[in-house]
Amino acid sequence: MRKIRFLIALLLFPILSFGNMAQPWISGSTHSTLYGAKNCRVIKENINIDLAEYEDSTIAKFKIKYLIHSDVDQTIPLLFIGIGLDKNQIVFVNNIASQILDSKLINASAVKFSDTDSIAANSEDLIYFKAPLHKGENIITVEYQAVLGFNRYGFVKMQTLEYSLYPSRFWKSFGTINIEMPLQSKYKIVSSNIGDPEIENDIAKWQITSINIDDIEFIITEKTNFVATILLFLQPFGIAVLLLILMFFLHLKLIRKKYEQKNRSLKYALSLGIAIIPILFYVVYYSSYSLIDFSLGQESSKHGYVFLYVVTYPIVVLCYGILMYGIDKNLKSKYKE
Repeated sequence: MRKIRFLIALLLFPILSFGNMAQPWISGSTHSTLYGAKNCRVIKENINIDLAEYEDSTIAKFKIKYLIHSDVDQTIPLLFIGIGLDKNQIVFVNNIASQILDSKLINASAVKFSDTDSIAANSEDLIYFKAPLHKGENIITVEYQAVLGFNRYGFVKMQTLEYSLYPSRFWKSFGTINIEMPLQSKYKIVSSNIGDPEIENDIAKWQITSINIDDIEFIITEKTNFVATILLFLQPFGIAVLLLILMFFLHLKLIRKKYEQKNRSLKYALSLGIAIIPILFYVVYYSSYSLIDFSLGQESSKHGYVFLYVVTYPIVVLCYGILMYGIDKNLKSKYKE
């Protein structure tokens, strides 16, 4: 078996070390283009993908049309593999509904296509039907729903959608693949391994004229508003650092004022600032998680054991204290002269 990657790619995501050691990724559906026959060729494949929210997941509603040229009148068995797909698949052959057959009719442990190519598969994951093709051009339409994989940690849900092109090698030839994905003013394409899409009327479009990869992969997320975009760019640490800088200048101003005006009421400004400002830094840091979630219109997101960062508090107090004591000493010498 030379190629089984497209079957297991979504099933073997590594367990990353992250805080509570839970799986950081929810796997999505695994599915492919049709497995074909050597005496037929696919002139083109049109893929329309509509995204929709369902409970806590995003589903992709696929409508795929194959324009197939058959050398002779024939009825051929066709299948594609769909792990985790919705069971309500629909198949039309030349606009006539085709019955999806019992996949147990196939050897479920491995689907063999040649002496060197076979695919490990569970019978429940095979969508199997027979297509009566006439000589010349035929249209096969397949409709189904797939679940997108997504990360469980972080503010923004990065969702992955994969589609295997590996079966294209089992046809006599495979032509152009056109892909359209309406973004609905809600989604954006973060990346894809087939290049950036052409965006027209809020529809992302790709065209593949030469198949040199086994899988198409899209990374998709929801668009964010302006405020959320800024906060996401800063992240909690950046927000806390900005506030720390502002508090530093305020603290410096009070210390300078103490010596300029010889204001005895500010004699504890140095020590109080060193004690309070690092605490405020951490308060802002942890509060920023809720602030960013609020800007995204979502409930608390997961980030592992971020509260463990509090162990750095003594280091921050020490560094800030050394800095401010040095500044205080210089100001004291300056205003004594």
